[in-house]
Amino acid sequence: MKPCDCETMLDALVLREQGIKFNNQSITVDPPGVILEIDPYVRVKFTRNNFKRFAEWYLTNQPGKDVT
Repeated sequence: MKPCDCETMLDALVLREQGIKFNNQSITVDPPGVILEIDPYVRVKFTRNNFKRFAEWYLTNQPGKDVT
């Protein structure tokens, strides 16, 4: 099961890892979405659909700007 497939907290508990953390930045599965944390002061929660849209945009090749 992928983290994006989790619809309930029970689904998330089946995952080997419910989140990852690098230094003071983390992402955690929290159905029905994800929580992004930066430092102890910034916490943002996205629904699965919105997070998926951001991730797809980020991973998609964009046409380059014509610089002449």
